Amino acid sequence: MKAVLLVVVGTLAACLYLVGLALDMFWLKLLTKPWPVLVLGLAVWQSGEPRAGRLIAWGLFFGAVGDTCLALPNAFLPGMIAFAIGHGLYITAFLRWNREPALALLVPVTLFCAIGLGLMLPGAGALAVPLAIYVVAIGAMIWRAAACALEPDGDILARWSALAGALLFGLSDFLIGIHRFHQSLPAAAFVIIVTYWMAQALIAAAAIRRGVDRNARVP
Repeated sequence: MKAVLLVVVGTLAACLYLVGLALDMFWLKLLTKPWPVLVLGLAVWQSGEPRAGRLIAWGLFFGAVGDTCLALPNAFLPGMIAFAIGHGLYITAFLRWNREPALALLVPVTLFCAIGLGLMLPGAGALAVPLAIYVVAIGAMIWRAAACALEPDGDILARWSALAGALLFGLSDFLIGIHRFHQSLPAAAFVIIVTYWMAQALIAAAAIRRGVDRNARVP
């Protein structure tokens, strides 16, 4: 699919979703919510990065599935599972980019996860165990994205956009958890979706940039 068409479809879907969110139109939200991330997945798939890039694309596709689940009533757990699979795919992709242990980075990531779980678990009820597993998954994803950012060489966008995306993903999920399990947050839905879209776009940008760099090196 042409890049311009992808941009138009993704932007139009995002705008329509925000309209549906503002007017509380269930069917408009359901029909439009997965498209921005699905379009990002298609863009990454076409980027020419055949190994890690394809993993990122599949992670985005699972994110679109998770988006659909979260737009449906009583489908929070399937949505969480879809996003957790996506995080696992991102982790695998990031490990292909950089396998350095970067153990020192686990300290701030563990602190972030511990604070989040401390706030969310008391109100999670039957979802406590899946929630804990999910938080570990997103923490691991942030850790590996940070390891990629600290590579000594390479394009700065390719190195740092994945980390920025991972951090925004963590923020978006943190807000979802606080809003659902701890305390209702005013206008949370708008902040959550915008930070989430930015997160996925930055992760996709990292994969696309690495695909561009790879293609440039091919004689």
